[in-house]
Amino acid sequence: MRKTKSLKKRVAAALAAVIVLLGATACARETGDGGGNAQTTTGTQPGGETQLTADVPTVDFDGYTFNALYWYNSAWDWRRSKDIYAEEATGDTIGEAVYRRNMAISERYNVKFQLSEESFDTLGQKLHSVVAAGDDVYTIVCQVQGLILSSITGGDLYDITDLPYVDLDKPWWDANCVRDYSIGGRLYLVATDILINDKDGTAAIAFNKQEAKDNGLPDLYEIVRSGGWTMDVMESTYKNVARDENGDGKMNEDDFYGFLGGRDVALTFFQGGGARLISKDENDIPYLSFSTERNFSLAQRIYDLITKTDIFYDHHAMGTDDAQYQKLFENGHGLYFWMRMDAVSSMRASETDFGILPIPKFTEDQDGYSCTVSVHTSSLLSVPATVTNVDRTGILLEAIAAESKYTLQKAYYDVALKTKFARDDESAEMLDLVFANRVFELGDLLNPAGIRDLVLTAASSKSATIASLYAKMEKPATKELEKIIDNILDLPA
Repeated sequence: MRKTKSLKKRVAAALAAVIVLLGATACARETGDGGGNAQTTTGTQPGGETQLTADVPTVDFDGYTFNALYWYNSAWDWRRSKDIYAEEATGDTIGEAVYRRNMAISERYNVKFQLSEESFDTLGQKLHSVVAAGDDVYTIVCQVQGLILSSITGGDLYDITDLPYVDLDKPWWDANCVRDYSIGGRLYLVATDILINDKDGTAAIAFNKQEAKDNGLPDLYEIVRSGGWTMDVMESTYKNVARDENGDGKMNEDDFYGFLGGRDVALTFFQGGGARLISKDENDIPYLSFSTERNFSLAQRIYDLITKTDIFYDHHAMGTDDAQYQKLFENGHGLYFWMRMDAVSSMRASETDFGILPIPKFTEDQDGYSCTVSVHTSSLLSVPATVTNVDRTGILLEAIAAESKYTLQKAYYDVALKTKFARDDESAEMLDLVFANRVFELGDLLNPAGIRDLVLTAASSKSATIASLYAKMEKPATKELEKIIDNILDLPA
C-alpha cells in the first residue's frame, strides 16, 4: 500500500510552523497588548453569543492584493461570485456583509481584495498557464468542482493541509468536505465560510404548503424530525395528487405534478439514500464502492420513482431550462420541487407559499440525512501551486474564514435564507439540518470512466439492469481511479 504523508514530513511542517510563527510575530504590527500576538480564541457578540476568532498573528502585509480567480458561466448569471468582493456598502444583505468583512480584514492586515473572473470552460487552462510560468498571481482559485480534476492531477494546486495557520478543525472549514475530499491525507479543494457558492449548490426539496394542506398530507416537518422522511414516505404523499388540469388527456407544463425534478434527482437521491460511488479505506485511499445489493436496490428504487411520468416531471426530458422549470413550481404546478439552495433566494417573489425539506433517506434506519453539494453548479476554495508566501496565504485564509463565519455566513444563512426568504420557523429548522448533513461525493468529483452517470444511465435505460451496466464499467473505472490516485500521491509534497 502506498504511504500517505510521512511522519518526517509532518514533523518538518510542525517545526516550520513554529519558525514561521516566531518570524511573523516579530514583524507584526503593534497592537494594544504589545503587538504581534495571536488573536484571542473567543469573543462576545451582541446578545452574548460566544465568537471564536482565528489564532493567527496580526501582520502588516503592505497593501498586498488578495486576488481570487473565480469561474462564471454566462448562462448562469445568478451563480456568479457574490462572496469575494463588494465595491461599497449598497444595502444588499450579502453585499453589505462582504464589504464589512473585507474592510475588517483590510484594516487588520493592510490588504486589498480583487475578483478576477474567467469562464468555467477556460479557467483551468488559464490557471495552468500561470502555474507553468511560475507566476504567483492569484491567492485562491474557485473552479466548478466537476472541472477541477485536471488542475489537481496537473499539479496546479497546493495541498491545503500544508498551509501554515490553516486549522481545518475550526468550524469555518467544512468538516464533511475535509472528510470526503481528502485523498491520502492531501486536500486540494475545501468548503469554507469564505464562500457561499457551495451553499447555494446544496440539494434540498421544496414543497407547496397550500397543496400539502389541501391534499391532507401529514406534518412533513415532524416526519423529518422523527427520522422517517424516506423515498417511500415521500412518494406515498404525492402519488395521487397529479392532475390533468387542462383536460387534454396528457400531462405537460399546463398540468399539476406530484414531483417536479430532473436527472439531478437520480444521483442526489442515491447519495441521500446513504450510498456512495466511491468510498475510502483506513489509509484515506479511494475505492469503488457501488457494487452492493443495497446500492443496486436503491438505484432500482430511484428508477421506479423518476420513470413514473404521469406524476414525476423530468424537466431535462421535457426540454425546459432551469429557469422555466423553477417557474413551474413558483406558478403552482407541483407539490414537490427538487432544487439547489440558490433557488430559495430567487423564489422570494413567488406567490407560492413553500416549505423546505432535506433529501429523503432510502430506509428509515439509515444513519441520518445526506444532502449533496453539486459539482456542476458550485465551487470550493483552492490555492495555486505557485504560492510563494505560504505564511501570508495561511494567515489570511484563516483570518478571512473566521471573520466570514460571523459576517457573510450570518447574512447568508440567518438573514437571507432563514429570515428574508424561508417562510416559516420549521423551514429554518430544516435549513439547519440540510447544511449540517451536506455530503461531497468523490465519485462525482473524480468521475472515473464516467461513473457518476451510472445511476442516470440506469434511470433512463429501458432494458439493461443496473448490475449489468456497472459490470461493463467496473474494470475501466477501477483502472482510471487507480491512475488518478497514483497521480495525486506522486505530486510533489
